[in-house]
Amino acid sequence: MKFTQHPITGEDDFWRARNFLREVFPLNDRLEHSWHVARLDYWRWHYILTCNICKSVEAGMALCENADGKIIAALNHLGGSELRLHVHPQFYSADLEHEMLTYAEEKYFATTEDGRHYIYLPIFEDDIRRQELVQSRGYKKQPGWGHHYRRDLDSPISDAPIPDGYVIHSMGGTDEHPTRSWASWRAFHNEEPDENYDGDYSWYANLQSAPLYRRDLDIVAATDAGEIAAFCTCYYDDYTRSAVTVLVGVAAEHWRRGLGKAVMTEAFRRLRSLGCTRVFSTAHEVSADALYRSMLKEMKVTDTWLKEWS
Repeated sequence: MKFTQHPITGEDDFWRARNFLREVFPLNDRLEHSWHVARLDYWRWHYILTCNICKSVEAGMALCENADGKIIAALNHLGGSELRLHVHPQFYSADLEHEMLTYAEEKYFATTEDGRHYIYLPIFEDDIRRQELVQSRGYKKQPGWGHHYRRDLDSPISDAPIPDGYVIHSMGGTDEHPTRSWASWRAFHNEEPDENYDGDYSWYANLQSAPLYRRDLDIVAATDAGEIAAFCTCYYDDYTRSAVTVLVGVAAEHWRRGLGKAVMTEAFRRLRSLGCTRVFSTAHEVSADALYRSMLKEMKVTDTWLKEWS
């Protein structure tokens, strides 16, 4: 099979890639062998716009097209040298993935302090085919894991009591951005001194700019005084009838009160009422892993594979 590989060049290519992911996801049995389109939205409107993982979409994503101009695969990097491969299952070949990795190793590598190049990617522990392919290219399995949880919403959703002194509601207007931003800081940077917080909450407008963002699926738990204590932001794709919890967290001073379960439970109920039949959450840390394990039913594991070269 003949194919060409090239970086995304402009908006038309990006939206073609976005539609490609929506097409491929059901073909992969709605499992994350390719990215859910919500993750692409989060990559562009949060990781690039806010976190500046690369200078542009064009610099961070490439497409593979067959002779008819049909996208058969895409790849991008997720900060530093962390790679993602998205392959149409009907067009898979070892040659295709080898060419994708060759491109990535030329364009998306990072450099250590002593000048060595490196690149890495997560691979499902049961994906023997891709494991063998990367091993043949010099990749080695490293410590580290990702737990990719999913839950089908056709089963009953258990109640999660809301502690006294809190109320759950949809994210409000821009006046709530400061307290929402502070809640994220306290959830994800709780070991850092408060003076490290820069007070810039403009990132939240970026998050809300993503096509799949809906205010009614941006759930928060707030105190009586209006301080946001916990949050669960979901991106829902009605084409695949599936959703991703792109941000879930509880501010450190509100831990161990059941707020994480409470906001996720409310999110799942709202998703189901919209026709969503499957929801995904991914954990790379122990605290998130414990919450998702308690809320979602199934899980696939990825291992980390690394290649280093001079």
